[in-house]
Amino acid sequence: MCQPQPLATCQTIKANARLRRSRQWKDQSENQHCNTANNNNGNNKATPSKNNSRRRRRPTKKEQKQQLKIVNTCDISTASTVSTAPSSDDSLSSGSSVGTPNHKNNKQSKQSNNRNSSTQRRKRSKKSKNSTRPKTINIPSEAPEPTDAEKALYVALDCEMVGIGPNGYQSRLARVSLVNWDGETIYDAHVKVVETVTDYRTFVSGITAEDLASPDAVTFDEAQSTVCALLEDKVLVGHGLKNDLRVLGITHPWYATRDTAKYEPFMKPLDPSEASNPSYPPGTTHIPKKLKVLAKDKLGMIIQEEGVPHSPVEDAVAALELYKKHRGKWERAVEWKVQRTKAITNRAQ
Repeated sequence: MCQPQPLATCQTIKANARLRRSRQWKDQSENQHCNTANNNNGNNKATPSKNNSRRRRRPTKKEQKQQLKIVNTCDISTASTVSTAPSSDDSLSSGSSVGTPNHKNNKQSKQSNNRNSSTQRRKRSKKSKNSTRPKTINIPSEAPEPTDAEKALYVALDCEMVGIGPNGYQSRLARVSLVNWDGETIYDAHVKVVETVTDYRTFVSGITAEDLASPDAVTFDEAQSTVCALLEDKVLVGHGLKNDLRVLGITHPWYATRDTAKYEPFMKPLDPSEASNPSYPPGTTHIPKKLKVLAKDKLGMIIQEEGVPHSPVEDAVAALELYKKHRGKWERAVEWKVQRTKAITNRAQ
């Protein structure tokens, strides 16, 4: 029988082991040469870790670039040693001599890249700032300044009343005032009251018995006819015009009426606690604000001060100024209502 030859096998195994050890030693020596070259070039930051089991930190971009440079220089030095086969010291010197100009070129290219990247960052930051910056919009004024013919179409009205009957609950006209677009008074008169006045409401209206009994006071019919003539084909402006027109005993077209008490942007939401008030019809969601509140909030005007009687001229001017400030939007709303009414009437026909 043939028996195995263990000696030959052991010799080949030992030869292979010696070959592996020699290769490992060669690789370690090459790594040491590369590390010494790095130390000579001034790159002392990347030092091999003593504990191989410790988890290494991820290199930064700068360190990655330096490692690439080191690999390039090592490749050049190894290529030169293969071609010429000099000693290890010669290979290191040749590698350092070859790597020096590349290091300068890389430094210059790095500076140019940094400049380009910085300019790109500036451009990006400018673009981002411009993208986030709100666009300026030229908002047109509420409405262009009306012509003299248009100004002549507007009249503001306000009335003061006194009380008759039990406890003075019923109102009667005692003073009527009208102003034009420029706030000039075009009519202001006290009106005689035929019935017995039980409450002059002087603390609010400023009306006294002497005012109604003066020779300058006019009759109700005279005041009514004069006001009707002044309001013909005019746009009527005021606050709470429903009460003023009722006490005058006249009417005015709704599309030619601008009541600051009925204009929705000037109104306030109804408090739920006041919803049961019988003076508000069912379904009411907004109620009017007082004229003095609107004048103060919207115009900065102080009217109807405490302890001072109301002035109908002053109140008419305040209502007119409120309308002027919001005339553009107000007129667009009225125009929409007119067109809507026409469309509804045309369908009914």
